[in-house]
Amino acid sequence: MIKLGKTALNSPPRLAVVIADKENNEAIGSLRVDVLEVRVDLFENMDIDYIKANISKRSKTGIPLILTIRNDPSEGGKGDISDEKKSEIFRAVISSVDAVDIELKSPIVSEVVDLAKKNQKVVIVSSHNFVETPDESVLENIFNEAVEKGADIVKMAAKAKTIDDVNALMSFTLKHKEDNIITMSLGSVGSISRLTFPAAGSLLTYSYVNKPSAPGQIPLNALQKDLRRYYPKYNGYLTEKYSQIEDV
Repeated sequence: MIKLGKTALNSPPRLAVVIADKENNEAIGSLRVDVLEVRVDLFENMDIDYIKANISKRSKTGIPLILTIRNDPSEGGKGDISDEKKSEIFRAVISSVDAVDIELKSPIVSEVVDLAKKNQKVVIVSSHNFVETPDESVLENIFNEAVEKGADIVKMAAKAKTIDDVNALMSFTLKHKEDNIITMSLGSVGSISRLTFPAAGSLLTYSYVNKPSAPGQIPLNALQKDLRRYYPKYNGYLTEKYSQIEDV
């Protein structure tokens, strides 16, 4: 069983929400989520001291943090960040987070993996395809390469053009359900994966509060309601954790 901070990534489904630098801690604390993915490339300011202060503030929520810095548009990157700057940010704030997410094809993947291992942080090695869902042999190659790079968790996201694409990635997830994997189908057709893939073994499902960071994400309130409806363990988990919660 793998953990982010004190949060075990197992049944019931674990829910991550993507945040940047504009949300306040009080609002975040009311979201009833398990993990925060801090997308630094969505920050309005790339000054190191500003980023360190923001991450330090987020750590006070008590919710495990994943540090993510996308700088490749083909991987969903939003900011104009050099690999050198990206490396500098990882080194500056590694002590304040619980995990890092680094792209498999990033030129600094080995550096970031080594940094995270030395600091005893969980390593998520990720791969994103916003064009199509590759066939199984390609998915296997991506998975194996990520493991070879040192991934504790392999994260794979791929565009679904048809429901068959969703089924293919779900089948791949089931095959690797014991291998610490996070999967999701991107795009409107793939939205259903945010609800169903946890049942197949995906360790986390991602949502948003203000603005989606990837195509096919479901708003937090809607996804939480569906998770509570279709996963009795998740419903019980939230009911036990929070004294006041409405029935679905």
